[in-house]
Amino acid sequence: MVSKRLEAIKDIDPDSSLTLRQIDEIFGEDGAPVTILFLCLPFLFPMPIPGISTAFGFAIILLTIRIASPKPLPLPKFTDRITLSGKVMAQIAEMSLKHILRVEKYLKPRASYLTRGTSKVLAAIAMILASIALALPIPPVIPLTNTIPAIAISLFALGILMRDGVMVVLGHVFHLASWIYFASIAGVAFAFANEAIEFIRNWLANN
Repeated sequence: MVSKRLEAIKDIDPDSSLTLRQIDEIFGEDGAPVTILFLCLPFLFPMPIPGISTAFGFAIILLTIRIASPKPLPLPKFTDRITLSGKVMAQIAEMSLKHILRVEKYLKPRASYLTRGTSKVLAAIAMILASIALALPIPPVIPLTNTIPAIAISLFALGILMRDGVMVVLGHVFHLASWIYFASIAGVAFAFANEAIEFIRNWLANN
């Protein structure tokens, strides 16, 4: 279970620093989906770890490619440059463990055909697109721009890990919701920009 793997890093040396490859190895078998879930946790349960969405989004994309591949793929060597301090890892595990324990109660193998073959590849593509949304450098003043994509990615990761097709379907729902939300933000921003331009034109015309 995911909670057991998180407990393994809760007491990690706060002075240590681990690469993405080392984190993936800590989680062992099926490490990719667990590592992906771990990287999403700071966005699900707001934690004071600024400036991580772009780096984590990129890391999730690399891990998702491993999930989609029919053959085991090692992480590229340059991922050794992606590091996370032991203090941050322990903080993420400590703050999210109780929430993960609640979620685990609802996870079970069902509609498992949605977690393999073509369905798995489609889920991986959606995860990559959601990771791109997560990595976008959107100002934090706009709410939920990280949270909704992170929920989608987490649901996919849990579904693939636990062979739970219901979680995969929910992942697709939240992935779609994330882009609808982003489109609505873009629409509001565009309308505001047009209004601002029109105001400036009118002001210049009258002065």
